[in-house]
Amino acid sequence: MALRFSRFSYFENIVFYRDCNPARGGNGRNRVSTADRLLSVLDLFDLEHPDWSVEEAAGALGLATSTAYRYFASLTARGLLAPFGNARYVLGPTVIRYDRQLRLTDPLISAADADLQRLARLEPGRTVAFLCRLLGGQVMCVQQASVGDPSFAVGYERGRLMPLFAGSASKIILAHLPPRQLRALYGRQPSAFATAKLGASWDEVRSRLRDIREAGYVVSTAEVDPGMRGVSVPLVDPVNSVVASVNVAGPQKVLDANTVERLVRGLRKATASIGEELALLASSRLARR
Repeated sequence: MALRFSRFSYFENIVFYRDCNPARGGNGRNRVSTADRLLSVLDLFDLEHPDWSVEEAAGALGLATSTAYRYFASLTARGLLAPFGNARYVLGPTVIRYDRQLRLTDPLISAADADLQRLARLEPGRTVAFLCRLLGGQVMCVQQASVGDPSFAVGYERGRLMPLFAGSASKIILAHLPPRQLRALYGRQPSAFATAKLGASWDEVRSRLRDIREAGYVVSTAEVDPGMRGVSVPLVDPVNSVVASVNVAGPQKVLDANTVERLVRGLRKATASIGEELALLASSRLARR
């Protein structure tokens, strides 16, 4: 059975982000701005709750109904929400426009696309290569590549939020978060680290994550999907801050020890190539200004 994961709320993502940004509030005790509250309306829409009424949203977010009506009106005017049925709303077509924009122009996706295709060809038809990045306190797949139509699916679907504590694609990002951010995250969710077998105390967690950083890769088995194995390496910037994870996943029986070793070499080569391409893209865009 596939695992079910709780998701961070929009406000929890704000706290997670600010934990490592003293200039933006440091310890996460900031008052939430009007803009934050407006954007939190969009966070309500998910697979379990695809449509909302204004009154329901106001109750869920603790807003006055009049305030919720103003927010819904603003978001609808921008096409981020659209009316549906009897006084209900769904996500609007502007979201699709933004998705197209990302697919065509996002620097990370553009830089990684060719290398993901090459990684998928290392085991054609038997693996999926994918790229993940941090989003608040969770991880999201932003691009995938495969050869043909694999007979299996991976939990890291494009656009699906995943926890930081399960799967190689998440754990390699977790291990490379700044120490301050890791300490704050452990303070809020110590049981999540223990469940992920990362340690029952902060000292154990810190030691385990250091081991992951030193190894430079993570292999996980059946942590997200039964019978599946994932191999992941970090993509870091010149100051060693994690940008994303580059990953390959496939059935356990396909990803044996020899195959994993070969994939790790391929993944490391891919991250070096992606880093170079990102630098070129940044230089070319700067030159056009």
